[in-house]
Parts: sequence; structure tokens; C-alpha cells
Amino acid sequence: MNLAILQKFASYLQQTPPFKLRSIYRIADNLFKMDIDGHSFFMDLSKGKSTIFISNEVFVASKVYQAPFDKSLQKYCFNAWIIGAKIDGNNRILQLTLQTKNSYKSSQIILQAEFTGKNTNLILLDTNKIVLDALRHITKEQSFRDVRIGKPLLPLPQPKTSPLFQCEGELFENLLDNFIHLKTKELKEKIAKSSAKIHHKIMHLKQHLESLEAKDILEANAKREAYLGQLVLQNLYLYPDFKGREICLENEKIILPKKAYSLSHCAQIFFENSKKLAKKAKNIYLQAQNLQEKILFYQNLLKMIQNVTNLNDLQILDSNLQKKSNPKESKQKLKLFESFFIAGIKVSIGKNERENIALLKEAKAEDIWLHIRGIPSSHCIVHCGKAKISDIILQKATQILAGLTKDVGENYAVDYTKRKFVKITSGANVVYAKAQTIQLKKD
Repeated sequence: MNLAILQKFASYLQQTPPFKLRSIYRIADNLFKMDIDGHSFFMDLSKGKSTIFISNEVFVASKVYQAPFDKSLQKYCFNAWIIGAKIDGNNRILQLTLQTKNSYKSSQIILQAEFTGKNTNLILLDTNKIVLDALRHITKEQSFRDVRIGKPLLPLPQPKTSPLFQCEGELFENLLDNFIHLKTKELKEKIAKSSAKIHHKIMHLKQHLESLEAKDILEANAKREAYLGQLVLQNLYLYPDFKGREICLENEKIILPKKAYSLSHCAQIFFENSKKLAKKAKNIYLQAQNLQEKILFYQNLLKMIQNVTNLNDLQILDSNLQKKSNPKESKQKLKLFESFFIAGIKVSIGKNERENIALLKEAKAEDIWLHIRGIPSSHCIVHCGKAKISDIILQKATQILAGLTKDVGENYAVDYTKRKFVKITSGANVVYAKAQTIQLKKD
């Protein structure tokens, strides 16, 4: 973070009458959005690349942050007046003095944003510099300057050399430049990281597809197992007390399966293996089709990620790649369809008819159903229940749906309505009522 820009920002916040900090909350692990008198400012507190920026792009969190620190921000900072703003000498530390008023009393706290390399932090202090809460809690073992609730916060030593004050242009131009610089560098790195993950998944799926046995070979093996079972069964009476591991019957050398404890059990295993192989041969095309659909899904997702233009959209797409956090859900249920998270709301999409049917069955009556008008495409469900969702969540959901559909033209329309107004006619075919339409242009 450039110290000169930070000083400009502090000067901007020193207004009479004072600005109001309407809200401050996380939209990514280290990214905070501040609403100051209707203007949105963003603080990126990632270690080693912290900055403040503004942007014309719409940012939507992939999840809702509810850690103790997030609740402390809401308690102490929402709808607070900014009655003081200053920089800590030549340290890249912004100190905002906030005042909240209610019918009983007024109180003051200090919101301290530290853009100091590896020590980057956001700290809530009382007027005696006692820590109320912090983004990162630091112990004495980690640093000479511990950051712990209820403990005084020591000042950070001033730099031994004065930094160069180079900052041309207006404040808002500088903050927009910060965003462009951050986006260009970080977006490129994260796109490469996400792309590598998906490339690995695609490669693994293709290897699995190529390793599938051919139907005719499976059928031949099924017949062979049935023949051996029949052969053993026909000759059981000749060897009532057989205890060996191999036997020759009608010039056919037969090695007994390891689990077989008798000739009759051996025949049973051969027949069971024959049934399994016959079933596998019958359904091998379904397994191949499932793998091909997964490959296509990840190829489309890869294309979307490589064309993404902001970190926020990348985070939403990346939410599909995250490991599932609920161990109570069965593995089978987790793989019924693909899901993304937009502002903490789960958005699910079916890749094929089977997944579309499962998705329609699982959706609740008040959930939102979406479908691209005029073409066969995936069904999409926004799992919101009775909660009201914003237009931006709907728009992001439609963009993901369109991005994963190969036959979408440049301009397209998405119909949406509550799941209770969608009636299944056959398979995944439906009729629906009380729908609204979103007109969009594919990126």
C-alpha cells in the first residue's frame, strides 16, 4: 500500500460534518467492503499485497462470514460516524475513530487497518488502545507485538528511513489504479492456479475413460466365468471332500478363487462374477457417458475461469472445486449434481437428465428454478427457500448456467420461477407458470 495514497484517503475521510461508515464486512477471506456515505471502498488485507481500492465491478461473496470478528465489526462499526482519521507517522497504518450513538449513550472505538506487509491486520481498539477484536490474533511467541483480546496494543516502531511520497492524480484515480494493478497481477495468478486444478481433473477423468474395459471383452469374461461355474457344478459329485486350490475338469485347469472354501462355494463365486461382469457390460456405456459429461462440464468451467474478468467471479466459480465441508452427507448425495456458492447461497446445476431429475426432486417448494428458454439445457436451482435473494445472485446464477451450456447464442433469455410452479411431465421435461425472464448477453 502506497503511504501517500493512504494519507490522501485519511484526509478525504476528515470531513465536517463527518462521514458515516454504514457498514464494513468481508466478501472474501481477506477482502473487506466498506460503505462510507454511499461510496464503496475495498480493503484487501492479504499478507504482502494489502491495499485499498475502488471498482465499478459488482462484488458478491461466495459465502457469508460469521466468525466472531465479523460479528464484532457489525457490533462496533455499523452506522458509526467517522470523527477522526489519521496515519500512524510513516507507518502504513490507518486509524479511524468511530462514534456510535443510540438512545442511551454514545461510544467511541478505533478501527485500525495495518497495511504492513506480513503483519497486515484489521484491529478493533477501545480509546485506551486495548484490543477488542482482530482479524489476526498474534501471540508473544509469534511477535514482540502481540494482538490479543483484552491486551494493550503496542505501537509499531517507525521506519528508520522516510518513505518516498510519490502519488500523482486524484484520490479516486489512485484507488482505481490500485484495483487495476491488483486485479491484473492476482487474477492472473489465481486463474493459473484454478486452471491447473481443472486440467488435472480433466486428465484424471480422461485416463479413467480410456481405462474402461470394452463391452465385448466384459461379455466374453462373463461367459467364461459362467462356463467355469457350470463346469464345477457338474462335477461336484466326483470330489465331495476336495480341499485343493486348483483342479482339472474335462481337460480344463481351474484355479479356485482365494475366498472359495469348497468346490460348491467356488461355483457360486464364478456365477456371481459372471452376473457382475454381464451387468457391467450392459451398463458400461452409462459409465462412459457419465465420464464424458464430467469432462465436458470441467472443460466448460475451465473456459469460464480463463475468461473471468474479476476476482469475485473467480471465487464463485472456484467454490465448485472446494472440498465438501459436511461429512454427514453421503458421498452419493454429494455427487448428484454440481453446486456453486454465491453470497452463501447454494446454486446447483444438473449436467444431464439424471441429475436434472435429482435436482428437481431435491429442490424445496420456495427455491428458485431457472432454465434457458428455447433450448434443451440444464436445470438450475437457487436453494434459497423463503429467503429473498438479490438480483445480482440471480444474474450470476444465469451466467453460470449459460457458461455451462454449449448451445447458448450470443443473446439468450432465462426463465425463472419458484420450484412449486414447475411440474414434471416426464423425465426432466417440465411445464411451468408464473415465470419471469432475464435477458442477457453471453460473454
